[in-house]
This record gives sequence, structure tokens and C-alpha cells, in this order.
Amino acid sequence: SLNVRFLCNAHMLALALAALSQPGGRGGAPAAAPLHQVVEQVFDTDKDGKVTLSEITTTLDGLAAISGMGMAGGAGGAGGGGDAASEMAAKIRAAKRFAPQLIKLMDVDSSGTLSRSELKWLSQAHKRMKSSLKDLAQGVFDAIDADADDSLSPQEQTAALSQPVLGAVVGLLETDPIKPPALSASIEEAATAENLRAAVALLDGDGDGSVSRKEAYRAVAAFKKQFLEAATLLETMGPMLAMFGGAARGGGGGGRGR
Repeated sequence: SLNVRFLCNAHMLALALAALSQPGGRGGAPAAAPLHQVVEQVFDTDKDGKVTLSEITTTLDGLAAISGMGMAGGAGGAGGGGDAASEMAAKIRAAKRFAPQLIKLMDVDSSGTLSRSELKWLSQAHKRMKSSLKDLAQGVFDAIDADADDSLSPQEQTAALSQPVLGAVVGLLETDPIKPPALSASIEEAATAENLRAAVALLDGDGDGSVSRKEAYRAVAAFKKQFLEAATLLETMGPMLAMFGGAARGGGGGGRGR
């Protein structure tokens, strides 16, 4: 029955989380598939070759429900089950907050979905984010900060949406391996400007309309941390997450059923 399948999957999740928490928990596992392939496997629930925010949210909600069951009923006397459940819940909440931002940076055609070609950026970005982003963040900030006062005023942010500042920012990104698809010289200038507006707005931690250098660097560091944590989770448990997602939707992995 569905309830039995849920309990079995929840128990397996509890065991997986316990193994993951141990030193060397990933042991002699084979090399992980590229990140973009794992993301498609886990989140493309209707198997149409595209990933939507709705699919991501639904899959994460299902995982949250199943992980809660697993930690409540499957961790038993092993100790630390509640801590593992809390950690997983926090990661899922962070992933749900993070997903819209990431989709905006990747959605080149503004379709609201991520195609296979757009998803490929994830693997490229994953490699780049393992090294420092400080020089890139500094270069972009300096290109926008016209008066060099260590703050991006609303006027400077507006100026960044048109030439020559827009070209300078895109030029810096184009020469870096991270190069977000939605901030590229290869797409329409108006779309690039709108995507840059959204990206800069994400840096305004206190919402006062201006972005200090400290705010910007802190936001970039948080983005990197969330990205790498999500990537580690997906790499380690990707196939299992895909299976649990199917169970949470009641299809046991079918996806297309009705």
C-alpha cells in the first residue's frame, strides 16, 4: 500500500541521512553524475526535459514530509535523529528560498522553465564556486559604483541597466567561468538589463534601496554557500531523492501516469 511504501522509503531516508553524517559517509561511492543531470532527474517530475519552480517546490515539500516521517519513526534509538531531521528541514527551507533566485539567473528565454541546455550551467557554476568569487564580486561592484563611495545608490543601479555600465558588467561576467546565462552578451540587452536589476536587488539585504559593499559581499557569500550545500545534497542523494519524490506524489516513480 501507499502507507507501507512511505514508511519503507522514510526508513531508507533515515538510514541514508545517518550514513551521510558519518565521516567518510560517501565512502567508495562511484563518481556522481554531472550536477545538471542530477537536478533534471530529481525535479523534472513530468519528464518533459524541463524543470519548473512548481516542480522544484512540490518535490521539496514531498521530501520534507518523508524526511520528517523517517526521522520520527526510523531513527529509533540511534540518537541524533531529531538533529538530522532539523538539519534536513533547514536545508529544504533554504533550497525553496534559493530556487527562484537561481532560476532567474538561468532562465535565458524568460520562459519560466529551465531547459536541458539552461540546466547545464549548474555543472559549470558548481566547479567555479569551489574557488573564490571575491575578485569577480569586487570587479562588478566597482563597475557600478561610479562615485567609488562603497555603496550602490538607486541612481547607480539604474545607470547599470544601460550602456556603458551594463556592457562593463556583462564583460566582466563573460570572462569568468561562472557566466550566468541570463546575464550574457548573447541575449537581448533589455532582457539582460532586467535580469541584472533582479540580481542587484538580491544584494540589498536591508531593503533600503542602496547596496553597500559589505551587503553585496555578504549576499554573494550566502549565495555560494547555499549553492554548494544544495549541490552536495543532490550529488550524495540524488537518485534517492528522485525515488522519494515519486513516492511523495503517490506514483512510486511513474511520474506520467494519469
